[in-house]
Amino acid sequence: MSKFSFYMAHGAGLGHSGGFLDRFAVTFCRTKKMNYLPLTFEYMAQIESTGKRRPPTRFLQLVDEYKSKLEMDAKKASIIVAGKSMGGRVAAQLSSDERVAGIVCLGFPFYQQGKPEKHRLAFLENIEKPCLIIQGTRDALGKQVWVEQQSLHPNIKLHWFDGADHDFNVLKSAAKSQSQVMDEINQIIHDWVKNDLSV
Repeated sequence: MSKFSFYMAHGAGLGHSGGFLDRFAVTFCRTKKMNYLPLTFEYMAQIESTGKRRPPTRFLQLVDEYKSKLEMDAKKASIIVAGKSMGGRVAAQLSSDERVAGIVCLGFPFYQQGKPEKHRLAFLENIEKPCLIIQGTRDALGKQVWVEQQSLHPNIKLHWFDGADHDFNVLKSAAKSQSQVMDEINQIIHDWVKNDLSV
């Protein structure tokens, strides 16, 4: 078992039950390489308890909420903060926390669909720790051609997942099952931890 605790925050519209993160967690926990801690923001907890949709809390409040949910007495550089889509954008703001060793973003929302002129690169400007972004080559919130034209912080490692969309669904022509996709994503993460973080 790795020394790292792996916190995972959900995206804006879907929590941990069902969908990508549910499948991801099953695969991640099966490896038993890191302690997996799903993080649910309060607004999503309210959605799940009431069944009533509501928008996410203001972004800076989400950052504070994520930070408050990390183990208070965790050792220095003992936590990996991660997130799917919006959750990754929030996690990226925690790189200055001494407890954080690294950041993992799954499907980073570089911009709203169809609006690259309103990009979110500013959220990646001050990354103080190693950061892994796994992005599908068909992701409509960060198309490969556009992203590769940008100058990202040197602490960021960008891994393109061939044929995947924002939720890491792949085309039938890829001849990969969802289980295989999850296995590959988890292997990419574990290799990055082994090679880029001090273990």
